[in-house]
Amino acid sequence: MNKENLESIFKELEFDEYKELVPEDIIISKDVFYQCERNTCGSFGTNHGCPPHAGSEEERKNRVFQYKNGYMLSMIVPIKTRKDMIESMEKVANRTKALRKAVSGEEILVMGAGPCTVCKTCTALEGKPCRFPEKIEYSMEGSGIDVVRMSMNLKMTYNAGAGNVGYFTLVLYNKV
Repeated sequence: MNKENLESIFKELEFDEYKELVPEDIIISKDVFYQCERNTCGSFGTNHGCPPHAGSEEERKNRVFQYKNGYMLSMIVPIKTRKDMIESMEKVANRTKALRKAVSGEEILVMGAGPCTVCKTCTALEGKPCRFPEKIEYSMEGSGIDVVRMSMNLKMTYNAGAGNVGYFTLVLYNKV
């Protein structure tokens, strides 16, 4: 898939921003890995898309840096109440799922925020291998990606002000 096709999909799915990037733009941070280990989001050990089931630190880095091209996408959503937060997370998750579906069959990695949601109950909780390893939804943060610094370096909207928050998605691919 070429970049024009990808950008067309981003527009069709109504992402608010998208910036092209190269591997050198991706910031892997030990601090982000440590956040996962401290289980600040509550997903550590609960699914195959997050640590420790998502592979070693080196495997997670290799998964990201095997690609030569990419985009950082954002969706700006209003959050004024707890209900807004829950609805916005659902909206972002649905948009990311639609993106994954639109690029399925291509050698493209789509990484979002939060845990893998392919299965209602993950086999990681039972200490078993993933039922659908080709469909694992890897977390950006779970891979050590410093989303805050990357978004600022790419001049994307992180804090949209007035109760608006930016959610980010990373799309990596090799074809030009």
